[in-house]
Amino acid sequence: MITISVANQKGGEGKTTTSINLADGLAKRGFRTILLDIDPQGNSSGIHTNTDRLEISMFDLFHKKLPLSKILQPTKNENLFIAPSNIKLAEMETMSSNTVEAPFILRDSMEELESYEFCIIDCPPSLSIFTINALVASNFVLIPLQAEKFSVDGIAGLQQTITSIQKRINPQLQIIGALITQLKHHTILTKTIIPVLDKFFKVFENSISDGVAIGESHLAKCSIFDYNNKSRQAKEYESFIEEFLNELKK
Repeated sequence: MITISVANQKGGEGKTTTSINLADGLAKRGFRTILLDIDPQGNSSGIHTNTDRLEISMFDLFHKKLPLSKILQPTKNENLFIAPSNIKLAEMETMSSNTVEAPFILRDSMEELESYEFCIIDCPPSLSIFTINALVASNFVLIPLQAEKFSVDGIAGLQQTITSIQKRINPQLQIIGALITQLKHHTILTKTIIPVLDKFFKVFENSISDGVAIGESHLAKCSIFDYNNKSRQAKEYESFIEEFLNELKK
């Protein structure tokens, strides 16, 4: 199983939207895929479940050390499974960070998992113990971000965390690249920022433009592909997923 953390310590960068649509797009291509929500806000979980009525969730994985296989729930997409979270997970943030095994809880829970090809982890917008767990358990990091100055300013902290985990815990971890989201085409800022980002890491050639279809798909509780597969953003996510899969082959 290839595990990808979709991470950015800054909120509003398209992290959850990318997690939802990357996982759904992979599943629609026939890959058995897990969408793992490790954000206490539970936004990606809310697309597939009623987060107020969860009987079992990622809270139980951290609190009771349940294996991930016990957390998974089916979705309407037969190849997509959700490991859901809700606000209850926030109770574990300080409790979980005080033990030596804290960074390894998620990785240990995945040891006996079989028959899945991808796991997409929607990380919280912070460098919390949950994000650290995700990075320790992952093969790759995907960084969604806007072509904005404040987005670039926040990258240094994430890079330092990734480098530290590579050196101390998970030497196999790689940054697969940055995906530009909510892009406003042909602006001076966009033309200025993207070359700066290229100095940090690979920036995917495909990007996701600004538009209402994404927000409407969230209200409809479905992926952009199920909401409107002819929308500009659906086509852009399709192209990105193709580029993403090609990058994995290198």
